[in-house]
Amino acid sequence: MKNSRPHFKHIKMLHKCKRSKKGFEMSFSVIFSIIAGAIILSLAIYATIKFINIGQETTYVEAAKEIDNSLGDLVTGIAEGVSTKITFRKETRVLFNCSPPPEDINSPFGKQTIGFSEQSGIGQEWYESKTKITRKNKYVFANNTEQGKKMFIFIKPFYMGFKVDDLIIMSSSNYCFVTSGTPYPSRIIEDLRNLQMENIQFAGSVDECGAGNITVCFNSYGCNINIDSPSRLGYDDYEIGSVEKNREYFNYVGNLLYGAIFSSKEIYSCNLDRLGKKTATLAELYLGKISVVPSSCSSAIGSDLSTLMDAFNAGNIINKYGTAKSMDNTNALANCKIYPGESYGNV
Repeated sequence: MKNSRPHFKHIKMLHKCKRSKKGFEMSFSVIFSIIAGAIILSLAIYATIKFINIGQETTYVEAAKEIDNSLGDLVTGIAEGVSTKITFRKETRVLFNCSPPPEDINSPFGKQTIGFSEQSGIGQEWYESKTKITRKNKYVFANNTEQGKKMFIFIKPFYMGFKVDDLIIMSSSNYCFVTSGTPYPSRIIEDLRNLQMENIQFAGSVDECGAGNITVCFNSYGCNINIDSPSRLGYDDYEIGSVEKNREYFNYVGNLLYGAIFSSKEIYSCNLDRLGKKTATLAELYLGKISVVPSSCSSAIGSDLSTLMDAFNAGNIINKYGTAKSMDNTNALANCKIYPGESYGNV
């Protein structure tokens, strides 16, 4: 007769199953706690990053406002040649973008956008702000990305006979201008010294420039930036020529020299197209003015204005500038001036 009591082996197996089930239940609790903790931690990190980003965005709004105010304050007739400095709270990237003139009545001369990016330290190395400055009536020359805690700004007027607009130069880098060029760049050096910008220094040779400076040479080579301006009858020293940097060439005239030195090829070329379109538009307006002045006020600059109505570009800017200089001389000597000139005021 078989024993009706459970075998000892079966009882042992039953206890083993119970212990396994309890062990499984404990493991699930631990896993749940880990998952819940991870979610809470993630939410805390997200909230922290969000809070930091909000703080950064506030900083960018302030930086954008300061840059915008600086642009507005500088772009006045009495501020030509004046410089200013903006200091950021942290290492900051200022991002420049330029759009050439479209066939758009709302933006006939193209536009520029200035954005911001700052080292975040959490979540991502650089946090790019949603705050941007967009301007259709400003011509800012800079590298595509300027990085630092300080931004230096100065302004120079641009003329093609008549005044076209102001050139706004922005930079965060340090520059060293080598003054040993031939001919001696006295006019340029004097202009730059008068700005009293702490990121610009001067030296007699490249070797005298400190480490970390972008070097600029006049009619010689061996610098990061080399200016080539052959002497030409009827032009001041370094009034026209080309700038070479990063194995790229920028043709310049007048104060566009500063734009070529301190900006990237992309920003420079875009602004050149924008200024060419504005020059053509102004030339058309002045040509129309000739037809409404009194008959005793005949003008001999009509053909030159017609030539300038064909917008200049990087390839023909020097020839167009020659036309503008000739036109300006004629206009200055006329009994009735069609536009106020650079050297003879608002007459």
